[in-house]
Amino acid sequence: MIVWVILILIMGLLLLFFPEKIAENQEWIKQIGLVITLICMGISVRMHALRRRGSREKTESRIKELENEIESLRSKLAQVSKEEEQKTP
Repeated sequence: MIVWVILILIMGLLLLFFPEKIAENQEWIKQIGLVITLICMGISVRMHALRRRGSREKTESRIKELENEIESLRSKLAQVSKEEEQKTP
């Protein structure tokens, strides 16, 4: 997906900065190039935000797993200490 976005961005930049190479009516071509460039930048920002949110969700799920593991270890430790107390008269 990123390859397509980069290719379309390059096309938009070429339309924006070099419209005389394409046609005589350069104002429309510049506007089209600007729109294409802005759309590609928006897509890139959205992709980056989704990637960050995905890594954040993975981190949050890993934190929950570790918290559950800590709780299970605490309960095991409490059981072991109770058993030791019962063994010593």
